[in-house]
Amino acid sequence: MDPSPIAFKSRCLEAALDLAWRQWCSLGAAGHAGPAGPTRIIDPEALLLATTCLGRHDPRLFDECLDWLGKHGALIHLQRLKTLHAETGLGDPIVLAAMADWLVTEGRQPKWRALAQGRAGESAPQPLFDGRVPAPPDPVFLRHGLLRAPVALRGMSRPPNPTLPPNLLLALRALIGVGARAEVILCLATGPAVHAAELARLTGYRPRSMQLLLQEMAMSGHILTQEPPPRPAGSTGRGSSRRYQVQPGDWAFLAAGKPLPKWMPWTPLWRVVLEILDALGQAGASPRNPAILSSRLRDTFATQGQELAAAGLLPLFDLRSSAPGSELIATLAERLPGALGAL
Repeated sequence: MDPSPIAFKSRCLEAALDLAWRQWCSLGAAGHAGPAGPTRIIDPEALLLATTCLGRHDPRLFDECLDWLGKHGALIHLQRLKTLHAETGLGDPIVLAAMADWLVTEGRQPKWRALAQGRAGESAPQPLFDGRVPAPPDPVFLRHGLLRAPVALRGMSRPPNPTLPPNLLLALRALIGVGARAEVILCLATGPAVHAAELARLTGYRPRSMQLLLQEMAMSGHILTQEPPPRPAGSTGRGSSRRYQVQPGDWAFLAAGKPLPKWMPWTPLWRVVLEILDALGQAGASPRNPAILSSRLRDTFATQGQELAAAGLLPLFDLRSSAPGSELIATLAERLPGALGAL
């Protein structure tokens, strides 16, 4: 297999776009992609943030995403979207602001106004899609320094199919409302008992807000608690904290009696993919110093490794921490596209 950066980037980008297409089509966007994996719940906020970057390589994906948001954007949790972007760096803030502005201006969805405030600086406008300069440009995107042809959507997006396992989060939001409760229920119903701080990390919320929400939800009797054991007399330091869990059987109706798909924190995976694509793009077809490229790739996995491990994804890459740079690049070039295709 050719491990050159340009070939690696091409395969990685193709696999990432395919994954994004499968997830958007599962949620109801018009397209001909295969089905999303049935064992993992789609995170629509992480998917949208990833699409602000990936969609620049595929105008049709970008516009089908915008079409879906124009019809079903009420199912997106904007505060969670803002928190994920602010705390993880996932997504392009200028593109996100332009999309939000379009949804306010053309999609008649005023709730997006808070995300539409960003404006481009004094630099010259840049093409949104791979160097293509349209005439005339779309006025909404131009306000944000982005050049693209006027948006002309097909209007073919459908509501999310609530019977598809990957759509479970949006199905539950449709039932009980858009808010952190849906994520809490699904994360606890498909995983072990966890501390409030861990649950906040897994779902993309702030720890203090999660602690208060769990205390409130526990009063329902459906969120169970595991109290920490008593601390020995004379012990110092902080003891273990309360864990939260649910009885999965209480929520079996969500999947019509079938096994519930797993909650998965998609944000670290999308970040790894986008950082790899960025590193490969900067390296060019023939990098002068492959060690610099491999060092950046290694730093990416060091930063996101804990999150990938928590999501059960680290074994998919089968990386040796002590592998030399050439082996790291070759292993990623071989395994990353297949790992994305398996999700």
